[in-house]
Amino acid sequence: MHIAFFAEQLYYLPQFSPVIRCLLARGHRVTTLLRLDAALRDMPLPAFETLVPAHTLVRVDTARAAYAELRGLAPDWAVFGSFLDHDETLAPSTRSALVYHGIGVKTVLFDPRLNAFDLRCVESQRVLDELVARDPGARARLALVGFAKLDPLFAGPPPDTAPHGAAPHTALPLATPSPVAEPVLLYAPTFYPSSLELMPKTLSALAPGARWIVKPHFFTWTVKQYAGQRERLKAWARDPAVEVLGAETYDLVPLMARADVLVSDASSALFEFAALGRPVVWCRFLKLRWSYRGLLRWRFDRRMDPNTTRYETVAHCVDRAADLPQALAEAIAERRRTVSPDRPEREALIEHLIGPRDGRASERIADELERRAQAGPPAVTARA
Repeated sequence: MHIAFFAEQLYYLPQFSPVIRCLLARGHRVTTLLRLDAALRDMPLPAFETLVPAHTLVRVDTARAAYAELRGLAPDWAVFGSFLDHDETLAPSTRSALVYHGIGVKTVLFDPRLNAFDLRCVESQRVLDELVARDPGARARLALVGFAKLDPLFAGPPPDTAPHGAAPHTALPLATPSPVAEPVLLYAPTFYPSSLELMPKTLSALAPGARWIVKPHFFTWTVKQYAGQRERLKAWARDPAVEVLGAETYDLVPLMARADVLVSDASSALFEFAALGRPVVWCRFLKLRWSYRGLLRWRFDRRMDPNTTRYETVAHCVDRAADLPQALAEAIAERRRTVSPDRPEREALIEHLIGPRDGRASERIADELERRAQAGPPAVTARA
């Protein structure tokens, strides 16, 4: 088969790369279309190109150019990380698939437009059940597979049992807790609504003796209105205890492998890191635009899952920046314990959000693409 992936944003690549590796190992042809704004067109992507060197990477300036390329390629499958463009079409022989780029507590996950695919890959039973409850007719197009982005953080099957002769994913080496080594704190805020502007100007003062890695959201670097966030990052970068990563560092997965504690807000990263069984500090203090405050607060509430509080047990929750030092000290102490506390409720919530954590989500996605391609011509779905 020929499978084409369209990464409308650079940070979609980590969700796609394990699937691409699996498909290449099975002998399929893979093309990835990556949309980068003109100012970022020449950005080097050595990590991605080294990870999957055998496939074709095509850079495009616009979504329109990507769809034109897809129509010309006419692959068996076109895989997306977000919505289909209602003003564009695919070749009649091309099926569409969704491998959504994130998880978490934003209501967009249940937007009906995300069901307008021949195949939607779903991370957990909870999401599958909710989607079917909202749209029973979508059931045949849904497949429970897990969250492919995290496959490199979990050991794959032994080589002699890998299905279809596919090489298993090599798990990234995970940092081990130490009572003496300086803890590594990974701060990965989202772009909006974000805690970044409300963090202290001296980040290292929050946890003396710790080493910080700051991985901002891609939009923090590239969107004009987040200039204030960029100024704060530049100030932090002058601190030798703080490493601030630029827009070219788009993959959070290797950073999670290195970190002892994650600090974030209501982002997908929070739950991804919690899936490793490591402590998370959830910053619930957020800087809202005027258009999201007061009588317009409903805009914020609409953007977020109204049941956000049910996820609190996965993290040390902080409502004020002034309370961060205590929360960080507790999280570091938790990480350094020889035996992690038994937290069945937390584990149940992670399963609820992320689904199976066996390092084989990308294999299940490949299985679905192969199986459905053999079942006959593409179904007629709401592409336009």
